[in-house]
Amino acid sequence: MAWGNSTGVVRWNHLFSNKLFMNASAIFSDYNFTFGAGQSGFEIQLFSGIRDWNAKLDFSYFPNIRNEIKFGVNYIFHTFRPTSVSAKQGEVEFDFGNIKKDKAHEAAIYLSDDFDVTDKLRVHAGLRYSYFMQIGPFDRYVKDPINGQTSNIIHYSSNEKVVDYGGFEPRLNIRYQLSGKSSLKASYTYNLQYIHLASLSAISLPTDTWVPCSELVKPQKGSQYSIGYFRNFFENKYETSVEVYYKDLQNQIEYKDGSLPANDVNDNADNQFTFGKGWAYGAEFFLKKRVGKFNGWIGYTISYTKRRFPELNLGKEFYAKYDRRHDVSVIASYDLSKKWTFSTVWVFSTGNAITVPVSFYIVDGNFVTEYGDRNAFRMPPYHRLDVSATYTPDRTKALERRKQRLIKRYERKGKDTSTIEVPKRWTKNYESSWSFSVFNVYNRHNPFIVYFANEGSFATGDYKAKAKQIYLFPILPSVTWNFKF
Repeated sequence: MAWGNSTGVVRWNHLFSNKLFMNASAIFSDYNFTFGAGQSGFEIQLFSGIRDWNAKLDFSYFPNIRNEIKFGVNYIFHTFRPTSVSAKQGEVEFDFGNIKKDKAHEAAIYLSDDFDVTDKLRVHAGLRYSYFMQIGPFDRYVKDPINGQTSNIIHYSSNEKVVDYGGFEPRLNIRYQLSGKSSLKASYTYNLQYIHLASLSAISLPTDTWVPCSELVKPQKGSQYSIGYFRNFFENKYETSVEVYYKDLQNQIEYKDGSLPANDVNDNADNQFTFGKGWAYGAEFFLKKRVGKFNGWIGYTISYTKRRFPELNLGKEFYAKYDRRHDVSVIASYDLSKKWTFSTVWVFSTGNAITVPVSFYIVDGNFVTEYGDRNAFRMPPYHRLDVSATYTPDRTKALERRKQRLIKRYERKGKDTSTIEVPKRWTKNYESSWSFSVFNVYNRHNPFIVYFANEGSFATGDYKAKAKQIYLFPILPSVTWNFKF
């Protein structure tokens, strides 16, 4: 498995006046994912990706000290490669046709205002309009509703509109200052998302695929509500907060039962999907020590992310693949001196929800796997401990030592030490530090993949199926030199 993202950014900032600021950006991003496998000389490779050309123009306007207005435009040209396949047996390569690419335009314009209504009440209100259009070249494989076979192919020429969507996305955030130490915050956000992440939960392999909206795949719609209480203690040395949220999700996608990414060959990816709705809710707790030699924070989130699809799980609700019941982060830092800082990080999260086999049987001599309810099994939880120490040399003492060596050199040569000039290169503005760290201190084998291995046979009566896991990173020490100039 190989995956990665290549990206580049060109940004230009311009200050028109002390009230108007502009940020212009051109961004390139190219994400690729490949999964390969082989057995007995046969090799197969699945690959997918998404390439974006992104242009942004953002403005910030400050009419007065109580008001900040932001506005701008954004344009993205998408090129999707949902799933393509290559295969060969020895020197013989199989022809699966040309690599399919889906192309689309996405644009948005927005305006927001962050202003103080009173000394206690602050409001952030924004409105965004977004637009998405899928374009050709594109072939639509129309399926027969009875047998599921391709009954017709509709061809769209280059740059011809296939389908388009658009809509307004409002948002509102309110903060009310109860006192100098506490405040209430509430927010509402409505989002449209034109790119979907299709996750195959029947196996825990990382086979996620990014797909665009189409004639079948509608834009995701999300409405999120949240409210929180924030309070500082002991002269603002400690920050605490409690927030609860609820999100309603429409037009969600999942793979149909029995579908695999490889089925997209000579077909449209969206023909493998089924559609439903989802919702998420939870609470977040946060405690932070801001000042002092010893500081850090603790965060804990309890959350539920559920789905309901008429064609899956007999129409019953089930947990989404990335549902996280518990998520904990503990970060601590101690400044022993000006030179040495020690820190540690511990994280814990509930494992992914996956669908696993519950029984095996033989039908007409063929081995058949029967799966249980959708996402009814949990992978083991993820947790690890990292520690690090950072050493920052004291440049003041180093400069003084250099100066003393220079004075002794002048004295040996009989020169006047009062005329010593410190070389400019010694006083240049640069910094450096050394970082010594250990990742995954107690060598936790966090699962990356869970798969099922078959042992024995039905003929001899000793057949067994065992779940096994692959993990990526064991204990990993490192040394890093950082410098700024």
